[in-house]
Amino acid sequence: QGLTSARAAEILARDGPNALTPPPTTPEWVKFCRQLFGGFSLLLWIGAFLCFLAYGIQSLMEEEPNKDNLYLGIVLAAVVIITGCFSYYQEAKSSKIMESFKNLVPQQALVVRNGEKMSINAEGVVVGDLVEVKGGDRIPADLRIISAHGCKV
Repeated sequence: QGLTSARAAEILARDGPNALTPPPTTPEWVKFCRQLFGGFSLLLWIGAFLCFLAYGIQSLMEEEPNKDNLYLGIVLAAVVIITGCFSYYQEAKSSKIMESFKNLVPQQALVVRNGEKMSINAEGVVVGDLVEVKGGDRIPADLRIISAHGCKV
């Protein structure tokens, strides 16, 4: 027989939708800092710092210091910043694409309500629903098996 639609709506209002709470996401500024200062970028930052340090020491020792170290430090810092921004942009773009895939096809469940089989979104499954599962279906919630025929797990 299953639940009535009114009873299912009441349980849904009380318990909320049948969905997992998403894990906490990393803030965007942390992702950006990881791109700028993580991995090989850290070595390039150290190289740029050492170039600036060498130029500073040269400028204290000589009146007309050679500016090679200054230019090299600027180029290294610019390369790290540009590649970090580009990597962050690519990561943000791919994250948005993956999010859109998740919402592309909502999972459906076949439930018995008011004595009739109906297909609803899996988020609408509530405690006490009778759910019919066929081979190849994804299990929409924690279920108690009432009857099975040729069930393989």
